[in-house]
Order: sequence, then structure tokens, then C-alpha cells
Amino acid sequence: MLPKSVRLLACRAKLTACAVGLGIFATAAAAQQPDKAACENDPTITWPLNANDPPPADEIAIRKLLTRYNWALDDHSALQLENLFADKIFYELCNAAGDQLMTASDSGKLKSYLGIYFDVFDKSGTQPRHIESNTLLNMVDANTVQGKSTVVVTLQHSDIETPVLDYTGELRTVFKKDGNIWQFTEITLITDGPRLQARAR
Repeated sequence: MLPKSVRLLACRAKLTACAVGLGIFATAAAAQQPDKAACENDPTITWPLNANDPPPADEIAIRKLLTRYNWALDDHSALQLENLFADKIFYELCNAAGDQLMTASDSGKLKSYLGIYFDVFDKSGTQPRHIESNTLLNMVDANTVQGKSTVVVTLQHSDIETPVLDYTGELRTVFKKDGNIWQFTEITLITDGPRLQARAR
């Protein structure tokens, strides 16, 4: 058996290859935009000092929506994404420097992006875990709520004993209620790394 240090180096190489594969779609999408397009939901925008809490029933429904989204990512399940997104959802991936790395302008494009993410991890045997915490909510009106969460993502490769940190960041969201159903209408993932190059999911 190879020494543990050698095995860890080999595993890191596999993780890098996996990340490169995941970055292909985001890099292609970014290539269609002006160089260093600015993140629409700028990282410097601050949270309202006097946020309005949504009613308890709405808050429970929105927190459940966030949980379902993260479980869909962890399970690599397109089926679990059904009914989470409004048709005209806007998604963007940004880094801490405020650069926009990729966007998706409707639910179909977002599902296609996530589908590539699911396929790569299915083939590599790597298990991600998306840990969302410190969620704040602000009710804009009876049918609109803004959200802000901390996210930590780890990767468990099949050849190593413990997971490795993939990235940390901030998830900014907007939810709208259609009838009695809450859905995502905006998602902005802002990674904490200012020089991240289209890697994070």
C-alpha cells in the first residue's frame, strides 16, 4: 500500500480534476458574457437593519424550501428540484471580488447547469455536503421574501477517510409565493474566495 501522504496527493489530484470538469459549464457560460461582468447582487450590499420577519407558516415553508434545495444538491437528484424554482428564476455564481462567473436566466437553464454538476459527481464517486446556516429572512411584501444564508460545502472522495473543504460562501435568495406555494425566484451564490475561477456549485 502507498504511504498515506502519497495517497492523499493522488486524491487531491482527483478532486482537482473533478472541479475542473464542473467548471467547464460555468466557464463556457461566462465566456458568453463581457470579461469580468459585475455580480448583479453585489457582495458589498448589506442586509436591512430592520428586517421584517415573515409569518411563522411562511418562514417554515421557506426554510423547508432551502433544505430541499440543499438535499437535491447532495443527492444529485434532478427529480428533487421539481417545483423548487419559478419559471423565470435568475441564478448567478459570483466570487468575493464581485465578479460574475456564470448565470442562468430560467429554470430550464439552471436545471441543465445542475444536471452537469450531478453527472460529474455520480461518475467520480465524490459525495458533496451542503451545510446551510445562519439564515436571515426579510419580508418585502405578502408574497416576497429575501433570504441570506451562510453555506459550507465539503467533498467526500471515495479514496480518503475524511471530507475536504470545497468552499464557503453566502447564499442570497428571493422567494415568491404563487397561490400557497413558495418558490425560489433569485439565487446568488457568492463564494468567500475573491479569485475563485468558476469552480463552486
